[in-house]
Amino acid sequence: MIRITDLCKAFGEKKVLEHLSLNIEGPVVLMGPSGRGKTTLLRILMGLEQPDSGRVEGLSGRGLAAVFQEDRLCPQLTAAGNICLTGRGVTAGEAEGELRALGFSHADLKQSVSRLSGGQKRRAALLRALLCRNTEILLLDEPFTGMDDALVGTAAGTVVRLAAGRDTLLVTHDHEAARLLGWPVITL
Repeated sequence: MIRITDLCKAFGEKKVLEHLSLNIEGPVVLMGPSGRGKTTLLRILMGLEQPDSGRVEGLSGRGLAAVFQEDRLCPQLTAAGNICLTGRGVTAGEAEGELRALGFSHADLKQSVSRLSGGQKRRAALLRALLCRNTEILLLDEPFTGMDDALVGTAAGTVVRLAAGRDTLLVTHDHEAARLLGWPVITL
């Protein structure tokens, strides 16, 4: 379990997190209006930002994988190559199988990600995190961006299947995606 206690973070005069306390055990969806600190919370959990006060417990010694709002893929590699780049034990065959399940064609699998659509890049970034072996924590920031409604349903099913057994915090503005996941929703 991840325990967040009395967490505060401001950027100048703008307070984005004020005395936030919550426990994350298993998968949860985090929703709320823009500017409420959802991404900032994920960045704090990843160690990319420091809180002004408060504490986070339950991260030490646990592997963590993340999907950022930006895809952060190596443009010269294929989608499967990007997934395997993590070095976490997923094979190219496994990566390609999961990519096919999310709509990639044989031709798509052969192209570098620089030639793929935004939605395809997003699916590759999502699978890269989900397929990281030996990670107990998943932090997913707007993972369904750029996907049409039908694909969001398929991707949500993939997230539920591959996140099973891990503490997962998924940030989204998409109420339908949250419904499809079927996870508890925390609103900031």
